[in-house]
Amino acid sequence: MRAVALLGPYAKDRDLRHFELPGVNLFSGNELDPHDQPDAALILGGDGTIHRHLGGLVWKRIPALIVPLGSANDFAQSVGVDSVAKARAAWRRFCTAGDNTRSIDLGTIRPLAEDAAENSDRSTAAPADSPRMGARIMQSQLRHQIEASYEMSQTRFFSCIAGAGLDAAVNRLAMQQPRWLRGHGGYVIALLQTLPSFRPPRITVSLESGGWWQTRVDEAGFLVAAGNGPQYGNGMRLTHRANLDDGRLDVCFVRRLSKARLLRLFRVVYRGGHIGLQEVEYFQAERVRLATDPVSEVFADGEYICTTPVELAVRRQALRVIVPPEAAGR
Repeated sequence: MRAVALLGPYAKDRDLRHFELPGVNLFSGNELDPHDQPDAALILGGDGTIHRHLGGLVWKRIPALIVPLGSANDFAQSVGVDSVAKARAAWRRFCTAGDNTRSIDLGTIRPLAEDAAENSDRSTAAPADSPRMGARIMQSQLRHQIEASYEMSQTRFFSCIAGAGLDAAVNRLAMQQPRWLRGHGGYVIALLQTLPSFRPPRITVSLESGGWWQTRVDEAGFLVAAGNGPQYGNGMRLTHRANLDDGRLDVCFVRRLSKARLLRLFRVVYRGGHIGLQEVEYFQAERVRLATDPVSEVFADGEYICTTPVELAVRRQALRVIVPPEAAGR
């Protein structure tokens, strides 16, 4: 078996020693080689490292083991790999029996800027030198290939939670913190620094129903987040009820309220206690569109993606993850 180990910024080659097994050709790198097709991938890092490799993993459709070595390891915890020791055990089981994988959904983000639609029209058109008539099957296949390539280039995947508003502003500041601080209350510190000057934007959330888009939220609010998984930011369960394989996003909208009240609510987010409060609207959807006024940055898995407006959706069973045996049947 051949496996590639993708090292995060804080992982070392020595971290691989515990994953070297007889009969396994394990080589390390920083990126997935587009011309290589390994049998599995190990990702040694946190949520940000996983996020950067999702597109390649989806494209190659290879099982991945998450080794939690980042400042935030919420995705690893969500799939049952909450320690390096559990990652080692899961890897040994996979290499000997191969029966401990789980297929999960991923969230997708697609920008809705006006120029994206214009580029789409140009990209999906047949090339000028393609036959105008005749080989229709070939022409149809070429068009589908172009459309698929364009979709992949425009779509970003996320594993945990994507959001805009206050959460994005806090993430922007937290990215500038040293690693040790991000892993030990850095998000809280960034929140306290951001909140005094933050002004809630007008947030519009639209849901698709029967081929039509209907407005579900249209008011000022502190944040809106869509979760493929239940938690992010070192254990904040903002989309507490989200399931990784139910084909839906859990959407959490926090409307305008006093900043003192917001800080009090923040304490209960770690156990999902905010769900059901009058200041919070919580619902599920397969596809949502988010817009803000003024324009807001969109972050996912702690990484900057783009600015609003965006469309968020779910790619069913997009990723195979290697998990401890007790988590394989979930």
